[in-house]
Amino acid sequence: MSALPERDEFVVCTVEKIFDYGVEVRLEEYTDQKGFIPLSQIAARWVKNIRNFVKMGQIRVAKVIYINREKNQINLSFAMVQKQTEESKLSEWRQTKRVQQLLGVVAQELNKNLDDVWDKITGPILNKYDSVYEAFQEIKRYGKDFIPEIPKEYQDALFKVIDKNITLSDKIISEKIKIEVLKENGLALIKDGFKKVCKEKEISANVTYIGNGTYFVKAQARDYKMIEKYLAKVNDILTNHFSKIGTIEIKRDEK
Repeated sequence: MSALPERDEFVVCTVEKIFDYGVEVRLEEYTDQKGFIPLSQIAARWVKNIRNFVKMGQIRVAKVIYINREKNQINLSFAMVQKQTEESKLSEWRQTKRVQQLLGVVAQELNKNLDDVWDKITGPILNKYDSVYEAFQEIKRYGKDFIPEIPKEYQDALFKVIDKNITLSDKIISEKIKIEVLKENGLALIKDGFKKVCKEKEISANVTYIGNGTYFVKAQARDYKMIEKYLAKVNDILTNHFSKIGTIEIKRDEK
């Protein structure tokens, strides 16, 4: 019997059949497994026409709500999946597929079995990283021997494949900071405040005045965690400085 997901697990699935009473899907992460999503679980609101909510071939994330292992029956729900959960799960799934494709090319380059290549490369990576794809990005950024635990006979081929097939793209977070200084030399004090902001080697940040006492701050780096940590530090410095001489209001820019 093929492996089955666990109850409450979030799974990636493809819509294969649409009925008036529900949808049959193929589970992408489980071999030869299908599931059913009843009409009541298609959306969190009333569904008059099911075809307005699902399309043939659509790839979605569903939550497992019922499993009968003896009958190999799986019921799922689209309605119980939050947008953020779906985006995160789909991103993780696509990255895993990409890793499989890239390691397949490495196996061909080395004329080795894919399972052997997978074990030798992902084993050392998963001892340090939660995501193999993110580790591949770091190897692209810092060089083939960035993770020395990967056997040397695999490093050259892996870097060659990564360098050719992965494009690095930095993440960006922006904020709007409104400052009011209740003193005559307000502009000079504002400049002094921003001069106190620390600079970090792996963060690209700039400040632009957009009018009405408001400044636009954009921080850019290779991952969101790094930017969040940096902006938290910046906001503490600015708040501490300007709260003593005026007012400051910081809002995340959602555009």
